[in-house]
Amino acid sequence: GIDKNAEVRALNLDFKNNKSKFILSVNNKEKGEVTINVPGEHNVKNALGAIALALELDIPFKQIQLGLKQYTGVRRRFDIKYTTNNNIMIIDDYAHHPTEVFVTLKAAKDGWHKRVIAVFQPHLFSRTRDFYKDFAEAFLMADILIITDIYGAREKPINNITAEIIIKEVQKKGHKNAIYIPNQNKIPKYLKDTSIANDMIITMGAGNIWRQCNKIYEVLSN
Repeated sequence: GIDKNAEVRALNLDFKNNKSKFILSVNNKEKGEVTINVPGEHNVKNALGAIALALELDIPFKQIQLGLKQYTGVRRRFDIKYTTNNNIMIIDDYAHHPTEVFVTLKAAKDGWHKRVIAVFQPHLFSRTRDFYKDFAEAFLMADILIITDIYGAREKPINNITAEIIIKEVQKKGHKNAIYIPNQNKIPKYLKDTSIANDMIITMGAGNIWRQCNKIYEVLSN
């Protein structure tokens, strides 16, 4: 972890774009610098878990450094899909729980100096009902928030539970740029009218919202 009591610890965390760097300390002895090509403190902690296991297996530190440096992430986890001619980044992420939403948005803020537009498709009616207040708190980090209809997956609708309850809660918390667009196919046009150069657009959710990335890119490119 990053706490002083951690035996395998990251020091001097540095985030720039999708690179994360830190000094590895093991039992209070510095081993050297580690670079991973994925953003965010949560990925640093994931790397530390892999490092701890590798050290237990007596893998040399230089091999650990090389292995982590070659890691470039997985599909649908801060997946950089496109960059437009005016430097608008379009990113897709599987985040469908408030904690995942928070760490993804924090990674965006820590690594880039961009206005962040979050496009969220809630996953499951029950999760929306149970966590809408937590989602609202996490989405306060987004400069602009767009929420579309719930992806029900295996569930049937629940009375009075729509994605709009997240929007209402985030507005109650003081967010000035949050909008509910039930039909996700209308989102690309909305982004064409509202996005500006150097923005970062992140589609988020475990449903089919990722399919909008290509459409968003096409609309913004034209």
